[in-house]
Amino acid sequence: MRFATWLFIAIMVCSPALAQTPEKTEPSFPAITQSVSISEAVEIALKNNPRISSQSAMARAAQARVGMAKAMTRPRLSATTFATTGTFPSIIAGPPAVDPMPIMSTPNERQLDQNLMAMYPLYTGGRLKGQVGNARGLAKGAEAEAAGARLDVALDAKTAYRRALLASRFVEAYQKRVDEGRERLRIAQAAFDEGKIAKYDLLRNQTDLAESEQALVNAQRDVEIAQVDLKTALGLSLESKLTLTDQLAAQPGALPLADLQALALRQRPEISAARARIQAVQATTILAKSAYKPQVYAIAMQDFASTSGSSFDSGYTVGVVAGFPIFDGGQRKSAVKEARAMADQAEADLRSAQLAVSREVGTAWAESVAAATNTELAKAAVEQAEEDYRVIKLRYEAGKAINVEVLDALAALTRAETNYAQALYELNAAQDRLARAVGT
Repeated sequence: MRFATWLFIAIMVCSPALAQTPEKTEPSFPAITQSVSISEAVEIALKNNPRISSQSAMARAAQARVGMAKAMTRPRLSATTFATTGTFPSIIAGPPAVDPMPIMSTPNERQLDQNLMAMYPLYTGGRLKGQVGNARGLAKGAEAEAAGARLDVALDAKTAYRRALLASRFVEAYQKRVDEGRERLRIAQAAFDEGKIAKYDLLRNQTDLAESEQALVNAQRDVEIAQVDLKTALGLSLESKLTLTDQLAAQPGALPLADLQALALRQRPEISAARARIQAVQATTILAKSAYKPQVYAIAMQDFASTSGSSFDSGYTVGVVAGFPIFDGGQRKSAVKEARAMADQAEADLRSAQLAVSREVGTAWAESVAAATNTELAKAAVEQAEEDYRVIKLRYEAGKAINVEVLDALAALTRAETNYAQALYELNAAQDRLARAVGT
């Protein structure tokens, strides 16, 4: 008794210390310094983005549940020790977490019994098959969802990369305007000092340069923000230093819409996930119907017992146990109805997914075609703006145009260049969205 008291005290004292968990450290993100192409950016994102890790873990968990379901179809063996004493015979079950769980009849005296119990399913009416099929369907669905997450992460990485490229193009355009503005201001200052132009023209050049410099500062800020967004999309530390090697550029047109839609319906992970859910609920229907059939198991038990006042003894039991539910108040019938309704829902979900994919492909394809046309128009506008600015400068130098016309032409050229950069970005982004819609 004294020993039991001291043991209880020791457990109560030590439990808080044992319950303490090591202090967790904040997750760290890799910091890299390197040149990165858009394909390399996608690879980095797929490696570091937490969403990929989360979806992959869910897929592994679903696959582990397949193993758990399969385990129920194999022989099971348990070992249970009974150490009992009392004044009245009883029936004691083994621990609930042990399967198979033995049930032992104990005498009204001290007894020590070691039990070994084996069980194997001979016939379950499809119950175990249904459990395995359901688990497999859910595992396939989880794998498809993980594949969809990889496509989403890749698209996010591409979009962030291209936004960073667009911001850099804006910086280039505004830097070009600032450089041109500074040169024009230098020339205007010299002309003003010589009395060749009015102060109004000088001030107009100064104002235009100030506006250009302000636009350049804002564009440089946008580059920094775009870099932050890119690093976040790639799962990198903000301390990383990335040099982008690709450029915004026109790309070949898309395949015919019908071909792309057919391809998307074959390979989109969302379609695969919907089909996997159908497989899972079909297995659930088999599982529900199995309740109408008997459950038959082979069993074997071996006991080694020592009872107070008697010698050591041992023995075994082998046999077959079978059970069949007779009346359950309609529970089985309702379970089958539920499984069939879920199967109908899964079929409808598949059709909805197919419609959604077709619509997504059609929308992305239309955006891609329009973006390609807009890019050509924007490119032509740049060429026209460059020529307009060249002619206006010549006219101004010849005294046939005023300074405001030159500055307006310069501003129009900058707008044309930024519009062209924006059009290229929209084209590349639309093609990326089209690729995601198709499932590549």
